[in-house]
Amino acid sequence: MKNLPGFTLLEILIVMTLIALTSTIVLTNSSFLDRYNSDQIPTYEVFLKYLSEESALKKKKIAWFVGNKSQTVQVFQNNEWNPLDIDQNILPVINLDVLFKDFAGNTFSFNEERIEPLIIFDPMGKSTGATIEFYDSKIKMILTVDQFSQITFKKLQ
Repeated sequence: MKNLPGFTLLEILIVMTLIALTSTIVLTNSSFLDRYNSDQIPTYEVFLKYLSEESALKKKKIAWFVGNKSQTVQVFQNNEWNPLDIDQNILPVINLDVLFKDFAGNTFSFNEERIEPLIIFDPMGKSTGATIEFYDSKIKMILTVDQFSQITFKKLQ
């Protein structure tokens, strides 16, 4: 009998077993999906870091407008705010119980009428600062962005 190139039946069965075991572990541990779909710090944190980096890359001021039951990202060009063309999937999911506090100290919710931005990022790495207060698994969380675009958060009982 000649030695033909290829895999033995045993090798194929071992690989298929490992694939099945790995996929079972991943599918049963779906907490990462719950985290992604919920209103949590990583969502806001990643989004705010993105805005800060985008401002530095474009060398323009970028602002996040929240209110009026919507949210937009705008860039400051020709002495006015203009919508920035970004993928809408990057915007965080905002629950109705979230409270925002802008750089002027005004507290508001997602539903309230507003024309001012929540936060403005400067290309030099600074920001106007803002606070986002929300609940994560029934725990009150506060995310703060300071004037140097540093993001911190804390849990409140």
